Amino acid sequence: AGIGHFGKVSEATEQDFDDVFTANAKAPFLVTKFALPFVAPGGRIINISSGASKRPGTLFGLYAMSKAAVDAMTVALAAELGPQGITVNTVAPGWTATDANASARQDVATVRNVESQTALGRLGMPEDIARVVAFLASEDGGWVTGQYIEASGGFKLL
Repeated sequence: AGIGHFGKVSEATEQDFDDVFTANAKAPFLVTKFALPFVAPGGRIINISSGASKRPGTLFGLYAMSKAAVDAMTVALAAELGPQGITVNTVAPGWTATDANASARQDVATVRNVESQTALGRLGMPEDIARVVAFLASEDGGWVTGQYIEASGGFKLL
């Protein structure tokens, strides 16, 4: 979850910054902070970031910056909580068909462009992301911590 900001960083206002960082960086920090007393040894914390945190382009800079903060928080918490057996990871979806990008997906050229840059040739579906999260939450994911895992179908590999 989060909010986007479409525009150049150099043209963003302080309010734009505050809005994006409050939703995308501060909220996950606070949720984690308040949940920590209830996370048992061996527990899992799984953050949701975005492939944009590594490839912001020219029009998603604020959004990317806020998601990069989540990526950094993940690594810091993984080191802090590792001695308790708590794993902390980030899943970074690529283009995924959600309500948040429904209007962009109405543009056939945009969808074709994304698909042409994605190794698996399609947009992601929410279940694609859910399977990665489920793995990290499972016993099988217990040896994975401090990782940024991009679930993008290979977006920008081509």
